[in-house]
Amino acid sequence: MINVFIDREYELDFLEKKYASGKAELVIIYGRRGIGKTEMIREFIRGKKAYYFFVTMEDDKTLLKNFLMILGPPYDKLSIEDLGTFFEILGDLASRERLVCIFDEFQRLMNVYKGALSVIQRVWDEKLRATKIFLILVGSAVSVFERIGKSYESPIYGRRTGMLEIDELDYWASRMFFPRYDEESRLFAYSVLGGVPLYLSLFSDSKTVEENIKDQILSRGAPLYDEPEILLLQETRDPTTYMSILKAIAAGYMKFSEISDASGVEKNKLSKYLSVLIDRLKLVTRETPLMERRGSIYKIRNNFIRFWLKYVLPYKSLLELGEIEGVLKRIIKDKPRIISQVFESVVRQFLLRINNTELNGVPIKFDMIGKWWRKETEIDLVAVNKEEEIVYFIECKYTNKPVSRRTLINLIKKSEEFAWKKNTRKNIYIIFSKKGFTFEPEENVLLIDLNRMIKISEEKIRIRVKNKS
Repeated sequence: MINVFIDREYELDFLEKKYASGKAELVIIYGRRGIGKTEMIREFIRGKKAYYFFVTMEDDKTLLKNFLMILGPPYDKLSIEDLGTFFEILGDLASRERLVCIFDEFQRLMNVYKGALSVIQRVWDEKLRATKIFLILVGSAVSVFERIGKSYESPIYGRRTGMLEIDELDYWASRMFFPRYDEESRLFAYSVLGGVPLYLSLFSDSKTVEENIKDQILSRGAPLYDEPEILLLQETRDPTTYMSILKAIAAGYMKFSEISDASGVEKNKLSKYLSVLIDRLKLVTRETPLMERRGSIYKIRNNFIRFWLKYVLPYKSLLELGEIEGVLKRIIKDKPRIISQVFESVVRQFLLRINNTELNGVPIKFDMIGKWWRKETEIDLVAVNKEEEIVYFIECKYTNKPVSRRTLINLIKKSEEFAWKKNTRKNIYIIFSKKGFTFEPEENVLLIDLNRMIKISEEKIRIRVKNKS
Protein backbone atom coordinates (compact mmCIF):
# COMPACT_ATOMS: atom_id res chain seq x y z
CA MET A 1 0.00 0.00 0.00
CA ILE A 2 1.43 3.37 -1.04
CA ASN A 3 2.31 5.65 1.87
CA VAL A 4 1.97 9.05 0.21
CA PHE A 5 -0.72 11.71 -0.07
CA ILE A 6 -1.60 12.56 -3.67
CA ASP A 7 -3.17 15.67 -5.24
CA ARG A 8 -6.25 17.53 -3.83
CA GLU A 9 -4.45 20.77 -4.71
CA TYR A 10 -7.63 22.82 -5.18
CA GLU A 11 -9.29 21.53 -2.01
CA LEU A 12 -6.24 22.10 0.17
CA ASP A 13 -5.72 25.59 -1.23
CA PHE A 14 -9.38 26.34 -0.45
CA LEU A 15 -8.96 25.19 3.15
CA GLU A 16 -5.68 27.07 3.59
CA LYS A 17 -7.32 30.32 2.47
CA LYS A 18 -10.14 29.78 4.95
CA TYR A 19 -7.62 29.06 7.68
CA ALA A 20 -5.62 32.19 6.83
CA SER A 21 -8.70 34.41 7.26
CA GLY A 22 -8.32 34.18 11.04
CA LYS A 23 -12.11 34.50 11.34
CA ALA A 24 -14.65 31.94 12.49
CA GLU A 25 -15.22 29.50 9.64
CA LEU A 26 -17.76 26.70 9.26
CA VAL A 27 -16.97 24.39 6.35
CA ILE A 28 -18.77 21.25 5.20
CA ILE A 29 -16.76 18.51 3.46
CA TYR A 30 -18.54 15.49 2.05
CA GLY A 31 -18.15 12.67 -0.44
CA ARG A 32 -18.79 8.97 -0.80
CA ARG A 33 -16.96 6.37 1.27
CA GLY A 34 -13.32 5.76 0.31
CA ILE A 35 -12.95 9.00 -1.65
CA GLY A 36 -10.13 10.31 0.57
CA LYS A 37 -11.80 12.91 2.81
CA THR A 38 -10.03 11.87 5.99
CA GLU A 39 -6.58 11.67 4.38
CA MET A 40 -7.09 15.14 2.94
CA ILE A 41 -8.06 16.51 6.36
CA ARG A 42 -5.00 14.91 7.93
CA GLU A 43 -2.82 16.56 5.32
CA PHE A 44 -4.48 19.92 5.95
CA ILE A 45 -4.04 19.94 9.74
CA ARG A 46 -0.33 19.12 9.65
CA GLY A 47 1.46 21.66 11.84
CA LYS A 48 -1.79 23.30 12.97
CA LYS A 49 -3.48 23.39 16.34
CA ALA A 50 -6.33 20.98 15.68
CA TYR A 51 -8.70 18.54 17.33
CA TYR A 52 -9.97 15.63 15.26
CA PHE A 53 -13.17 14.04 16.53
CA PHE A 54 -14.17 10.80 14.81
CA VAL A 55 -17.83 10.15 15.60
CA THR A 56 -18.29 6.50 16.52
CA MET A 57 -21.62 4.69 16.69
CA GLU A 58 -22.06 5.05 20.46
CA ASP A 59 -24.52 6.69 22.83
CA ASP A 60 -24.51 10.41 23.60
CA LYS A 61 -22.79 10.18 26.99
CA THR A 62 -19.98 8.00 25.63
CA LEU A 63 -19.43 10.33 22.70
CA LEU A 64 -19.16 13.39 24.95
CA LYS A 65 -16.76 11.53 27.23
CA ASN A 66 -14.62 10.55 24.23
CA PHE A 67 -14.61 14.13 22.91
CA LEU A 68 -13.46 15.47 26.29
CA MET A 69 -10.69 12.85 26.41
CA ILE A 70 -9.41 14.15 23.07
CA LEU A 71 -9.24 17.68 24.49
CA GLY A 72 -7.02 16.36 27.27
CA PRO A 73 -6.41 17.96 30.70
CA PRO A 74 -8.27 19.50 32.40
CA TYR A 75 -11.31 18.76 30.23
CA ASP A 76 -10.88 14.98 30.33
CA LYS A 77 -11.92 15.08 34.00
CA LEU A 78 -15.14 16.96 33.32
CA SER A 79 -18.59 15.46 33.16
CA ILE A 80 -21.05 17.30 30.93
CA GLU A 81 -24.61 16.46 29.96
CA ASP A 82 -25.24 18.16 26.64
CA LEU A 83 -23.62 18.85 23.28
CA GLY A 84 -24.05 22.61 23.57
CA THR A 85 -21.76 22.75 26.59
CA PHE A 86 -19.07 20.92 24.63
CA PHE A 87 -19.23 23.40 21.75
CA GLU A 88 -19.05 26.25 24.26
CA ILE A 89 -15.81 24.72 25.56
CA LEU A 90 -14.48 24.68 22.00
CA GLY A 91 -15.45 28.34 21.75
CA ASP A 92 -13.47 29.16 24.90
CA LEU A 93 -10.40 27.41 23.47
CA ALA A 94 -10.78 29.16 20.12
CA SER A 95 -11.06 32.58 21.72
CA ARG A 96 -7.33 32.49 22.46
CA GLU A 97 -5.84 31.06 19.25
CA ARG A 98 -6.67 29.74 15.79
CA LEU A 99 -8.18 26.31 16.35
CA VAL A 100 -9.30 23.70 13.82
CA CYS A 101 -12.04 21.33 15.03
CA ILE A 102 -13.03 18.45 12.76
CA PHE A 103 -16.04 16.18 13.26
CA ASP A 104 -15.64 13.19 10.93
CA GLU A 105 -18.73 11.12 10.06
CA PHE A 106 -20.79 13.98 11.45
CA GLN A 107 -24.04 12.38 10.26
CA ARG A 108 -23.67 9.89 13.13
CA LEU A 109 -23.68 12.76 15.61
CA MET A 110 -26.92 13.94 14.03
CA ASN A 111 -28.39 10.48 14.58
CA VAL A 112 -27.45 10.49 18.27
CA TYR A 113 -28.36 14.15 18.89
CA LYS A 114 -31.44 14.84 16.79
CA GLY A 115 -31.03 18.55 17.37
CA ALA A 116 -27.26 18.69 16.77
CA LEU A 117 -27.53 21.27 13.98
CA SER A 118 -29.79 23.50 16.07
CA VAL A 119 -27.27 23.29 18.91
CA ILE A 120 -24.47 24.36 16.56
CA GLN A 121 -26.68 27.18 15.24
CA ARG A 122 -27.34 28.49 18.75
CA VAL A 123 -23.73 28.27 19.97
CA TRP A 124 -22.44 29.68 16.69
CA ASP A 125 -24.68 32.74 16.95
CA GLU A 126 -24.05 33.26 20.67
CA LYS A 127 -20.35 32.51 20.86
CA LEU A 128 -18.43 30.75 18.09
CA ARG A 129 -18.85 33.40 15.41
CA ALA A 130 -16.77 35.81 17.51
CA THR A 131 -13.89 33.34 18.00
CA LYS A 132 -11.04 32.01 15.85
CA ILE A 133 -12.56 28.56 15.42
CA PHE A 134 -12.33 26.70 12.11
CA LEU A 135 -15.13 24.15 12.41
CA ILE A 136 -15.19 21.40 9.76
CA LEU A 137 -18.07 18.93 9.47
CA VAL A 138 -17.12 15.86 7.43
CA GLY A 139 -19.26 12.98 6.24
CA SER A 140 -20.04 10.34 3.66
CA ALA A 141 -23.84 10.62 3.68
CA VAL A 142 -23.94 12.75 0.55
CA SER A 143 -27.67 13.47 0.46
CA VAL A 144 -27.68 14.42 4.16
CA PHE A 145 -24.80 16.85 3.73
CA GLU A 146 -26.26 18.44 0.62
CA ARG A 147 -29.46 19.03 2.57
CA ILE A 148 -27.79 20.54 5.64
CA GLY A 149 -25.45 22.64 3.51
CA LYS A 150 -27.78 23.89 0.79
CA SER A 151 -31.33 23.80 2.13
CA TYR A 152 -32.88 27.05 3.36
CA GLU A 153 -34.49 25.01 6.14
CA SER A 154 -31.15 23.83 7.54
CA PRO A 155 -30.28 25.42 10.91
CA ILE A 156 -26.77 26.20 9.68
CA TYR A 157 -27.85 27.68 6.35
CA GLY A 158 -26.31 31.13 6.08
CA ARG A 159 -23.72 30.24 8.69
CA ARG A 160 -21.54 27.87 6.72
CA THR A 161 -18.68 29.71 5.04
CA GLY A 162 -17.62 26.95 2.67
CA MET A 163 -18.68 23.61 1.21
CA LEU A 164 -16.54 21.04 -0.60
CA GLU A 165 -17.71 17.88 -2.31
CA ILE A 166 -14.79 15.48 -2.72
CA ASP A 167 -14.88 13.51 -5.96
CA GLU A 168 -12.67 10.88 -7.59
CA LEU A 169 -9.11 11.70 -8.63
CA ASP A 170 -8.54 12.01 -12.35
CA TYR A 171 -6.08 9.81 -14.24
CA TRP A 172 -3.20 12.25 -13.92
CA ALA A 173 -3.37 12.08 -10.14
CA SER A 174 -4.29 8.38 -10.00
CA ARG A 175 -1.26 7.31 -12.03
CA MET A 176 0.98 8.61 -9.23
CA PHE A 177 -0.13 5.68 -7.07
CA PHE A 178 1.96 3.43 -9.33
CA PRO A 179 5.41 4.97 -9.87
CA ARG A 180 6.96 1.63 -10.90
CA TYR A 181 4.43 0.82 -13.62
CA ASP A 182 4.90 1.65 -17.29
CA GLU A 183 2.20 3.88 -18.78
CA GLU A 184 0.09 1.08 -20.22
CA SER A 185 -0.03 -0.63 -16.81
CA ARG A 186 -1.01 2.66 -15.20
CA LEU A 187 -3.78 3.10 -17.76
CA PHE A 188 -4.92 -0.49 -17.18
CA ALA A 189 -5.02 -0.03 -13.40
CA TYR A 190 -7.00 3.22 -13.74
CA SER A 191 -9.37 1.61 -16.26
CA VAL A 192 -10.13 -1.10 -13.70
CA LEU A 193 -10.21 0.97 -10.50
CA GLY A 194 -11.09 4.52 -11.48
CA GLY A 195 -9.99 7.37 -9.22
CA VAL A 196 -11.22 6.27 -5.79
CA PRO A 197 -8.15 6.52 -3.51
CA LEU A 198 -9.27 3.57 -1.36
CA TYR A 199 -9.35 1.30 -4.41
CA LEU A 200 -6.10 2.63 -5.84
CA SER A 201 -4.29 2.07 -2.56
CA LEU A 202 -5.15 -1.65 -2.66
CA PHE A 203 -3.08 -2.28 -5.80
CA SER A 204 0.69 -2.66 -5.39
CA ASP A 205 3.00 -1.78 -8.27
CA SER A 206 5.37 -4.50 -7.06
CA LYS A 207 2.85 -6.88 -8.65
CA THR A 208 1.41 -6.83 -12.17
CA VAL A 209 -2.03 -5.32 -12.68
CA GLU A 210 -3.30 -8.81 -13.50
CA GLU A 211 -1.97 -10.18 -10.20
CA ASN A 212 -3.62 -7.31 -8.33
CA ILE A 213 -6.93 -7.96 -10.08
CA LYS A 214 -6.73 -11.59 -9.01
CA ASP A 215 -5.79 -10.82 -5.40
CA GLN A 216 -7.91 -7.73 -4.73
CA ILE A 217 -11.00 -8.25 -6.91
CA LEU A 218 -11.56 -11.80 -8.19
CA SER A 219 -10.70 -13.80 -5.08
CA ARG A 220 -13.57 -14.62 -2.75
CA GLY A 221 -13.15 -12.46 0.36
CA ALA A 222 -10.96 -9.92 -1.46
CA PRO A 223 -11.54 -6.25 -0.50
CA LEU A 224 -13.26 -5.37 -3.80
CA TYR A 225 -14.99 -8.68 -4.51
CA ASP A 226 -18.39 -7.50 -3.23
CA GLU A 227 -17.69 -3.75 -3.11
CA PRO A 228 -20.52 -2.53 -5.41
CA GLU A 229 -23.08 -4.68 -3.61
CA ILE A 230 -21.89 -3.43 -0.22
CA LEU A 231 -21.98 0.16 -1.48
CA LEU A 232 -25.58 -0.14 -2.65
CA LEU A 233 -26.62 -1.92 0.55
CA GLN A 234 -25.14 0.85 2.68
CA GLU A 235 -26.20 3.83 0.59
CA THR A 236 -29.65 2.90 -0.76
CA ARG A 237 -32.92 1.46 0.48
CA ASP A 238 -33.56 -0.62 -2.64
CA PRO A 239 -30.17 -2.05 -3.74
CA THR A 240 -31.71 -4.65 -6.06
CA THR A 241 -33.41 -2.00 -8.20
CA TYR A 242 -30.28 0.15 -8.36
CA MET A 243 -28.24 -2.88 -9.40
CA SER A 244 -30.76 -3.67 -12.16
CA ILE A 245 -30.41 -0.12 -13.51
CA LEU A 246 -26.60 -0.27 -13.41
CA LYS A 247 -26.62 -3.63 -15.20
CA ALA A 248 -28.89 -2.25 -17.92
CA ILE A 249 -26.65 0.77 -18.55
CA ALA A 250 -23.49 -1.36 -18.49
CA ALA A 251 -25.08 -3.68 -21.06
CA GLY A 252 -25.46 -0.78 -23.49
CA TYR A 253 -28.99 0.41 -22.77
CA MET A 254 -28.22 4.11 -22.44
CA LYS A 255 -31.44 5.94 -23.35
CA PHE A 256 -34.06 6.57 -20.69
CA SER A 257 -36.69 4.35 -22.29
CA GLU A 258 -34.15 1.59 -22.97
CA ILE A 259 -33.03 1.57 -19.35
CA SER A 260 -36.63 1.38 -18.17
CA ASP A 261 -37.37 -1.59 -20.44
CA ALA A 262 -34.14 -3.46 -19.66
CA SER A 263 -34.26 -2.93 -15.89
CA GLY A 264 -38.00 -3.36 -15.45
CA VAL A 265 -38.24 -0.04 -13.60
CA GLU A 266 -41.28 2.02 -14.57
CA LYS A 267 -40.50 5.31 -16.28
CA ASN A 268 -42.31 7.37 -13.67
CA LYS A 269 -40.00 5.91 -10.99
CA LEU A 270 -36.76 5.67 -12.97
CA SER A 271 -35.91 9.38 -12.72
CA LYS A 272 -35.67 9.16 -8.93
CA TYR A 273 -33.30 6.20 -9.06
CA LEU A 274 -31.13 7.79 -11.74
CA SER A 275 -30.94 10.99 -9.72
CA VAL A 276 -29.47 9.07 -6.78
CA LEU A 277 -26.98 7.23 -9.01
CA ILE A 278 -25.90 10.50 -10.66
CA ASP A 279 -25.98 13.12 -7.92
CA ARG A 280 -25.42 11.18 -4.72
CA LEU A 281 -23.45 8.06 -5.57
CA LYS A 282 -21.60 9.45 -8.63
CA LEU A 283 -21.84 6.06 -10.34
CA VAL A 284 -23.72 7.22 -13.44
CA THR A 285 -23.44 10.30 -15.62
CA ARG A 286 -26.00 11.90 -17.91
CA GLU A 287 -24.51 13.14 -21.18
CA THR A 288 -26.04 15.44 -23.77
CA PRO A 289 -24.31 16.29 -27.06
CA LEU A 290 -22.22 19.42 -26.52
CA MET A 291 -24.25 22.61 -27.09
CA GLU A 292 -27.42 20.57 -27.63
CA ARG A 293 -30.49 20.29 -25.41
CA ARG A 294 -31.81 16.92 -26.48
CA GLY A 295 -30.56 13.43 -27.02
CA SER A 296 -29.35 12.61 -23.51
CA ILE A 297 -27.85 9.22 -22.72
CA TYR A 298 -26.71 7.62 -19.46
CA LYS A 299 -23.33 6.00 -18.89
CA ILE A 300 -21.53 4.27 -16.06
CA ARG A 301 -19.28 6.99 -14.63
CA ASN A 302 -17.22 4.88 -12.23
CA ASN A 303 -14.57 2.71 -13.90
CA PHE A 304 -14.58 0.07 -11.19
CA ILE A 305 -18.36 -0.36 -11.26
CA ARG A 306 -18.19 -0.81 -15.05
CA PHE A 307 -15.39 -3.38 -14.72
CA TRP A 308 -17.14 -5.25 -11.90
CA LEU A 309 -20.44 -5.46 -13.78
CA LYS A 310 -18.64 -6.87 -16.82
CA TYR A 311 -16.10 -9.23 -15.27
CA VAL A 312 -17.18 -10.09 -11.73
CA LEU A 313 -20.95 -10.15 -11.36
CA PRO A 314 -21.66 -12.42 -14.39
CA TYR A 315 -19.03 -14.92 -13.19
CA LYS A 316 -19.86 -15.00 -9.49
CA SER A 317 -20.80 -18.70 -9.63
CA LEU A 318 -17.37 -19.60 -11.04
CA LEU A 319 -15.51 -17.27 -8.71
CA GLU A 320 -17.32 -18.67 -5.66
CA LEU A 321 -15.86 -22.07 -6.61
CA GLY A 322 -12.39 -20.59 -6.94
CA GLU A 323 -12.39 -20.76 -10.75
CA ILE A 324 -10.44 -17.52 -11.10
CA GLU A 325 -8.02 -18.27 -13.95
CA GLY A 326 -10.70 -18.52 -16.65
CA VAL A 327 -12.16 -15.14 -15.71
CA LEU A 328 -8.67 -13.61 -15.52
CA LYS A 329 -7.82 -14.90 -19.00
CA ARG A 330 -10.94 -13.19 -20.36
CA ILE A 331 -9.88 -9.92 -18.71
CA ILE A 332 -6.35 -10.18 -20.14
CA LYS A 333 -7.79 -10.85 -23.60
CA ASP A 334 -10.05 -7.80 -23.29
CA LYS A 335 -7.33 -5.53 -21.88
CA PRO A 336 -7.02 -3.30 -25.01
CA ARG A 337 -10.79 -2.80 -25.09
CA ILE A 338 -10.95 -2.10 -21.34
CA ILE A 339 -8.33 0.65 -21.69
CA SER A 340 -9.77 2.06 -24.92
CA GLN A 341 -13.13 2.60 -23.16
CA VAL A 342 -11.41 4.93 -20.70
CA PHE A 343 -8.83 6.56 -23.00
CA GLU A 344 -11.27 9.23 -24.15
CA SER A 345 -11.89 10.38 -20.57
CA VAL A 346 -8.12 10.37 -19.92
CA VAL A 347 -7.65 12.69 -22.92
CA ARG A 348 -10.48 14.91 -21.71
CA GLN A 349 -8.86 15.19 -18.28
CA PHE A 350 -5.53 15.98 -19.96
CA LEU A 351 -7.07 18.83 -21.96
CA LEU A 352 -8.80 20.21 -18.88
CA ARG A 353 -5.49 20.13 -17.01
CA ILE A 354 -3.61 22.01 -19.77
CA ASN A 355 -6.42 24.42 -20.69
CA ASN A 356 -5.19 28.01 -21.14
CA THR A 357 -1.71 26.85 -22.17
CA GLU A 358 -0.21 25.71 -25.48
CA LEU A 359 -0.05 22.32 -27.15
CA ASN A 360 2.72 21.93 -29.73
CA GLY A 361 2.76 25.71 -30.08
CA VAL A 362 -1.01 26.00 -30.60
CA PRO A 363 -2.99 27.90 -27.90
CA ILE A 364 -5.47 25.66 -26.08
CA LYS A 365 -8.24 27.74 -24.57
CA PHE A 366 -11.84 26.60 -24.27
CA ASP A 367 -14.96 27.29 -22.21
CA MET A 368 -16.60 23.88 -22.54
CA ILE A 369 -15.71 20.37 -23.61
CA GLY A 370 -17.75 17.24 -24.21
CA LYS A 371 -18.81 14.52 -26.56
CA TRP A 372 -20.94 15.35 -29.59
CA TRP A 373 -23.16 13.14 -31.70
CA ARG A 374 -26.08 13.30 -34.08
CA LYS A 375 -27.75 10.31 -35.70
CA GLU A 376 -24.88 8.21 -37.10
CA THR A 377 -22.18 10.85 -36.58
CA GLU A 378 -20.09 10.90 -33.40
CA ILE A 379 -17.05 12.95 -32.39
CA ASP A 380 -15.11 11.79 -29.32
CA LEU A 381 -14.60 15.29 -27.93
CA VAL A 382 -15.43 18.83 -28.99
CA ALA A 383 -14.07 21.87 -27.13
CA VAL A 384 -15.39 25.38 -27.77
CA ASN A 385 -13.85 28.82 -27.23
CA LYS A 386 -16.89 31.07 -27.58
CA GLU A 387 -15.10 34.40 -27.32
CA GLU A 388 -12.58 33.70 -30.08
CA GLU A 389 -14.92 31.41 -32.05
CA ILE A 390 -12.53 28.47 -32.06
CA VAL A 391 -13.66 24.85 -32.04
CA TYR A 392 -11.32 21.95 -31.28
CA PHE A 393 -12.42 18.63 -32.77
CA ILE A 394 -10.72 15.74 -31.00
CA GLU A 395 -10.38 12.05 -31.85
CA CYS A 396 -8.96 9.48 -29.40
CA LYS A 397 -7.49 6.22 -30.74
CA TYR A 398 -6.10 3.57 -28.40
CA THR A 399 -5.03 0.86 -30.84
CA ASN A 400 -1.80 -1.02 -31.51
CA LYS A 401 -1.50 0.41 -35.02
CA PRO A 402 -0.45 3.93 -36.02
CA VAL A 403 -3.34 6.18 -37.01
CA SER A 404 -3.65 6.89 -40.74
CA ARG A 405 -4.73 10.05 -42.55
CA ARG A 406 -8.15 8.47 -43.06
CA THR A 407 -8.93 9.27 -39.39
CA LEU A 408 -8.20 12.97 -40.00
CA ILE A 409 -10.28 13.03 -43.19
CA ASN A 410 -13.21 11.44 -41.35
CA LEU A 411 -12.86 13.89 -38.44
CA ILE A 412 -12.91 16.88 -40.80
CA LYS A 413 -15.99 15.48 -42.52
CA LYS A 414 -17.80 14.90 -39.23
CA SER A 415 -16.91 18.40 -37.98
CA GLU A 416 -18.95 19.88 -40.85
CA GLU A 417 -22.11 18.66 -39.11
CA PHE A 418 -21.35 20.67 -35.94
CA ALA A 419 -23.55 23.71 -36.52
CA TRP A 420 -22.24 26.35 -34.09
CA LYS A 421 -20.69 29.33 -36.00
CA LYS A 422 -20.11 26.98 -38.90
CA ASN A 423 -19.27 29.68 -41.45
CA THR A 424 -17.09 31.91 -39.26
CA ARG A 425 -15.36 29.74 -36.66
CA LYS A 426 -11.79 28.48 -36.74
CA ASN A 427 -11.43 24.69 -36.66
CA ILE A 428 -8.51 22.94 -34.98
CA TYR A 429 -8.20 19.16 -35.21
CA ILE A 430 -6.43 17.14 -32.53
CA ILE A 431 -5.85 13.38 -32.75
CA PHE A 432 -4.52 11.38 -29.81
CA SER A 433 -3.04 7.98 -30.59
CA LYS A 434 -1.42 5.20 -28.58
CA LYS A 435 1.02 4.19 -31.33
CA GLY A 436 1.65 7.33 -33.35
CA PHE A 437 0.72 8.22 -36.94
CA THR A 438 1.47 7.32 -40.55
CA PHE A 439 1.33 10.98 -41.66
CA GLU A 440 2.74 14.34 -40.61
CA PRO A 441 0.89 17.20 -38.87
CA GLU A 442 -0.21 20.23 -40.86
CA GLU A 443 -1.72 23.64 -40.19
CA ASN A 444 -4.46 23.51 -37.53
CA VAL A 445 -3.86 19.78 -37.05
CA LEU A 446 -2.21 18.44 -33.88
CA LEU A 447 -1.03 14.83 -33.65
CA ILE A 448 -0.27 13.64 -30.12
CA ASP A 449 0.87 10.10 -29.39
CA LEU A 450 0.83 8.57 -25.91
CA ASN A 451 4.52 9.20 -25.26
CA ARG A 452 4.16 12.85 -26.25
CA MET A 453 1.06 13.25 -24.06
CA ILE A 454 2.95 11.84 -21.07
CA LYS A 455 5.92 14.15 -21.71
CA ILE A 456 3.62 17.18 -21.91
CA SER A 457 1.82 16.10 -18.74
CA GLU A 458 5.11 15.89 -16.85
CA GLU A 459 6.00 19.40 -18.01
CA LYS A 460 2.65 21.09 -17.39
CA ILE A 461 0.64 19.09 -14.87
CA ARG A 462 1.70 19.48 -11.27
CA ILE A 463 0.48 16.80 -8.86
CA ARG A 464 1.06 17.10 -5.11
CA VAL A 465 2.82 13.96 -3.79
CA LYS A 466 3.86 13.98 -0.13
CA ASN A 467 4.88 11.29 2.32
CA LYS A 468 2.23 10.72 4.99
CA SER A 469 4.75 10.19 7.77
